[in-house]
Amino acid sequence: MNWDSVFEVCYRKHPGAEAEELMRFAGEWSKPLSQAEKADITGRQRNPFPVTDPLHSLYRPFDPGLWALPALPLPALYLDFLSYSNGGEFGNGERFFQFFGTDDLRAMMLAYEFPQYMPGGVPFAMDGSGHHYIWDMRSPHGSGEYPILAAHSGNLGYDDAARVADSFEELCRGTESVEDILYKS
Repeated sequence: MNWDSVFEVCYRKHPGAEAEELMRFAGEWSKPLSQAEKADITGRQRNPFPVTDPLHSLYRPFDPGLWALPALPLPALYLDFLSYSNGGEFGNGERFFQFFGTDDLRAMMLAYEFPQYMPGGVPFAMDGSGHHYIWDMRSPHGSGEYPILAAHSGNLGYDDAARVADSFEELCRGTESVEDILYKS
């Protein structure tokens, strides 16, 4: 695909990932969590309720050792995009993209605790206003594409997410902002 013709605006293009990097990334992004990753996630958890709140005694931290990452391949067109720009910032109309690169996707997925709040959801970009673009990988699709949802980073969950596109190309060519899609009255 000619990515230069897909986006109206290129705010920041990164050098493309080499074939070896893409192969490594495609094979490692969904590996089970390492002990260090589990320890990091566990170490960040804090009881959000003050000791005087009745909910304080009910709080239980979650166990990242129970998380399972989707064992499905990433869309080929996304990998093609990463060979064009390994991350970067682009726009079409009112739609803005801050794409995660090969070193960022897994880190962002774990930092925002997607396996806890949206199991099977894989974030691959943000819109610059706190909204994630997320593949819904809860079930395989024969086309190699997955529905793409949007959800705010402070309100992750399938109930409050909105479907934005049915494919990576459709998402990239779209011009409507995520906020307009999510918050239509």
